[in-house]
Amino acid sequence: MPTFISPWILALAAFVAALLLAAFAIPRIISVAHSKNLFDQPDNDRKIHKGTIPNLGGIGIFFAYIIVTSLFVKPTQFPQWTYISSATLILFFTGMKDDLVSMTPAKKFLLQAIAAAIVVFFADLRITSFHGLFGIYQLPVPVSQGFTIIGCIFVTNAFNLIDGIDGLAGSVSAMACLILGAVFFLSNHNCEALIALSMGGAICGFLLFNKPPARIFMGDTGALVIGFTLSVLCVLLIESAGTATGVHRVVHSPVGALLLSLAVLFAPLFDTFRIFAARIIKGNSPFRADRTHLHHYLLDLGLSHGKAVLTILTANVFILLVAYFLQDINPHLVVITMTLVAMGLFGVLFYMRQQKISPPTHRIAKRSLRRTAHKNTRKSDPFIPSKNVSR
Repeated sequence: MPTFISPWILALAAFVAALLLAAFAIPRIISVAHSKNLFDQPDNDRKIHKGTIPNLGGIGIFFAYIIVTSLFVKPTQFPQWTYISSATLILFFTGMKDDLVSMTPAKKFLLQAIAAAIVVFFADLRITSFHGLFGIYQLPVPVSQGFTIIGCIFVTNAFNLIDGIDGLAGSVSAMACLILGAVFFLSNHNCEALIALSMGGAICGFLLFNKPPARIFMGDTGALVIGFTLSVLCVLLIESAGTATGVHRVVHSPVGALLLSLAVLFAPLFDTFRIFAARIIKGNSPFRADRTHLHHYLLDLGLSHGKAVLTILTANVFILLVAYFLQDINPHLVVITMTLVAMGLFGVLFYMRQQKISPPTHRIAKRSLRRTAHKNTRKSDPFIPSKNVSR
């Protein structure tokens, strides 16, 4: 790409090109899926949709993203791109096979670990320090490598798990990509910004056909590629913040970059961690499917898919604002505040859902017991005049 072109034009061109490519590809993928009978079958109680809908939208997202980034990102300026794209290609084929013929969880985790290891060991992209968060500073190399691999796998699967209703995973990931792209761009990390904006554009092109009611799903192909890309972008942000050009008016310090990375992914990370913890406490496998995700709770309250997505996005934006405005005060206070806010919002949601779905007979029985107790109190209390006593 010519060096005389303004970075602003490059950034906008990358976003628009990826969006148009995805918007062009998705209808053709839908057509092929219908002609070849390639659908996501509603074969269990956990799946929301009732009809047969194609789940190969991730193919369009991947190709729009990989084509644009390959054209816009120069390996000479950003040598890590070669390894990032190779690792992403592994996850693309992993997700596509799972969407078409299904894979065991063990094989999927193994391939995710291989993709993460390529980025960590070959590209040397890893979280080297917590910058004082939780009292942790520089990490030993083996710990840094292991933590980054586990973190990439966790984030990748978090986005796979929230892909449960129309537009949710796409909206959350598009917002994350655009925010990270803007932060990179403002800190003069243009190659990283182009990667984020290309992925964001591809997701936005997909969302044109995934908004409620969805005509296509992203499937594991899209969720794995998007989750992995976002995990790598967050590692890049955290590590770039320690450089001379990394600190600016959005991210004020390296620990601020760590907090922003946590905040931008907070909705899927919080939901996944909460569900895994709840399942383990109950003695179940953390990977056992159920209907306890945030989007399930919102649907149980009677919200539409669109309103449920908007609610989760609003909550995530609020968490982002907390991280941004408190980043200069105390990093521990930020983490505690974000966690308390998230737990408080979830507590309200949990209570409202319990009130909504509790059996009517239980509520009637409770009201009847209260009325009976009230009558007995009136009869037994000498200070309360009986209705039968004449005045």
